[in-house]
Amino acid sequence: MGKISEKSIRSFIYKVCVVGDGGVGKTSMVLRYCENTFKDNYIMTIGSNFSTKQVELEEYPNYLVKLQLWDLAGQKHFSFVRPPFYRGGSGIIYTFDLTRRSSFQNILEWKEEVEKVIGNGKPSILVGNKIDLAEKGNREVGETDGESLKDEINAISYHEASARENINVESIFEELTLAILKNTQKL
Repeated sequence: MGKISEKSIRSFIYKVCVVGDGGVGKTSMVLRYCENTFKDNYIMTIGSNFSTKQVELEEYPNYLVKLQLWDLAGQKHFSFVRPPFYRGGSGIIYTFDLTRRSSFQNILEWKEEVEKVIGNGKPSILVGNKIDLAEKGNREVGETDGESLKDEINAISYHEASARENINVESIFEELTLAILKNTQKL
């Protein structure tokens, strides 16, 4: 394989919003992906947290993609501060807790809130987080429920993940990055 010249490198920055109810593991997923770390105790996100990650895609070695990851506070009383953070979003990760059915049921409200600002048609992935806890008998949302909701919200895929155990986290962000790249660059 030939060496790629610096002139042929194309750089992109994409904004990804990670949304869902408070306590579903959004911060844990972002930290696992960006820093490969996990903490048992987190301070509740107030407003938003912002992280960046450079993504290397085997499929497109001449594309340099940097993700801006916006982890938005999930508590209802922060709903008034979230809309400005959605602006410019290229992709969405809708996250719920597999051990908390209410967080699953609220995904439709999250989709409505996001789409009021950025419209529909942006690539999104649905994530059922905390599979490690679900496998210990605490599961309240089945895999078929997740697949059905994925279809209902028109997400490109549904994944069950664990930030604690680092299950599927990297593949979720990489899949969304590829979808955004294909959506914006018409690849």
